[in-house]
Amino acid sequence: MKVLTVDEAQERLDAVCQEAIAGEVIRLQRADGTLVELKAVPVAPAVTPLSDRQLADCYGDAEWAQFENHCAKASA
Repeated sequence: MKVLTVDEAQERLDAVCQEAIAGEVIRLQRADGTLVELKAVPVAPAVTPLSDRQLADCYGDAEWAQFENHCAKASA
């Protein structure tokens, strides 16, 4: 774990961010002593749109259609 002042972190922000991304626990200490932890945030994978064929195939699944209809009725 590494504790840096906000000023120290600002001086080398990119390097500090790289350390956090690599898994190092980085805490920034404000002038009043309060600590803030810097963490990498996982990025969600890109969503690829379904083709017209894939969408149409969804309607051919009777079991899934029954489940969707059940959910729709329950939420009404």
